[in-house]
Amino acid sequence: MVTELPVNILGLIPHRPPMLLVDRLVSLTGQEAVSESVFSAESIFLKGDGSVEEAVLFEMMAQTFAAATAVESGGEGPKTGYLVGLKRVIIYGSAQAGVPVAVRVKTISQVDDFSVVEGEVHQGGRLLAVGQVTIFVPREAAV
Repeated sequence: MVTELPVNILGLIPHRPPMLLVDRLVSLTGQEAVSESVFSAESIFLKGDGSVEEAVLFEMMAQTFAAATAVESGGEGPKTGYLVGLKRVIIYGSAQAGVPVAVRVKTISQVDDFSVVEGEVHQGGRLLAVGQVTIFVPREAAV
C-alpha cells in the first residue's frame, strides 16, 4: 500500500519508458494531485530545437490523474485507461529537456467510467498549458 508522498510513479500506472512521462507524484489532496518530471536529452518526444512535443503535456495530465487514482486505491497496481478527449486547451509554450516540469490536475466530474480532469503544466514558474482531459477507465469485469 502506498501511503507516503512523494512516490515514484513507475509501477502505479501501466506505462513504461519511453511512454512513462511523469516521474513522481508529489502531492495529493482531495481531488487535486501534483506530479513532477524531467525530460532527458534522449527523450523520444524532443523536437529538433530541444523542446518537448506539446501534445505530451496533456498525456502528462492523464498520467498524473492515473497515478493519483492508484495511490487513492491503495496502490493496487496499474489499471488500463484511455485519454479520450481534450477541451478548452491552451498551449502557452513548450517544455525544455533537463528542467523540472510540474503538472497539477483536479477531477471536476465523474460519470460511470469517465472522468473529466482540469490540468495545468508549469516549468520554471512559467505556465505552459491548460485544459480539460477526459479519461475513460473501464470497470473490471465482475469476478
